[in-house]
Amino acid sequence: MIDFHCHILPGVDDGAQNIEESLALAQQCVKAGVDAVVATPHGHGSVLDTLLPKRQAAFRQLGEALQRENIPLKLYPGMEYFADGHSVDMAVAHPEILCGIPGTPYRPLLLEISIDMDLQFVKDLLFMAQLKGIPLVLAHPERYKNFRKSFPLLCELMDKGLVLQFNSEDFRKSFFHRAIPNMMLALMDHDPTRVVIGSDAHDAEERPAGLQIAQESISKTLGKAVWEQVSQQNPAELIGL
Repeated sequence: MIDFHCHILPGVDDGAQNIEESLALAQQCVKAGVDAVVATPHGHGSVLDTLLPKRQAAFRQLGEALQRENIPLKLYPGMEYFADGHSVDMAVAHPEILCGIPGTPYRPLLLEISIDMDLQFVKDLLFMAQLKGIPLVLAHPERYKNFRKSFPLLCELMDKGLVLQFNSEDFRKSFFHRAIPNMMLALMDHDPTRVVIGSDAHDAEERPAGLQIAQESISKTLGKAVWEQVSQQNPAELIGL
């Protein structure tokens, strides 16, 4: 399984704060059956000059620690980029913010929008990204304003090429919040080739790693083949494997 969204790099953002916390997340990943992670620290245009070298150093540090500790987890570089009016231009100018194997063509941009922003904004972002030949992955759309009212819009955008990244934890159902995971499953059923799954893990205690909740819900509702599609085939293609 590939975790497409994880704040596992040490000391880069509000995720793992040191190498010990990073290794704890890595061990959780492996224990849960995850064998590869796209490391996606938060980023935006105004901090790239300092963030990119910091991310590179943290990526190298964690990779060496994984080898030293014999933890069989593969790392791929990425970023959870906060959307603004220049997101696509920044991705062209700084392809390091894209997700996947460096140098691989058509690597995607994992884009986060403001939680209060209307999802209609994504339509313009998708158009601009496609003009530049950049696949667009929308981070955790289930957490944004008007998600529950946006099923037709999201289906339309998926049909046009948008990939949705759902957080595993958000598939957890409760008495008062069944509608959101049910809609996530319905969107996946609409087109399972346009979905990837991430833990959005930040630490081993409060926001841990692993995709178990999504695996249980998706496999039970849509079948194991769909789970393999969204947790292995789709992310592998996006990151250039």
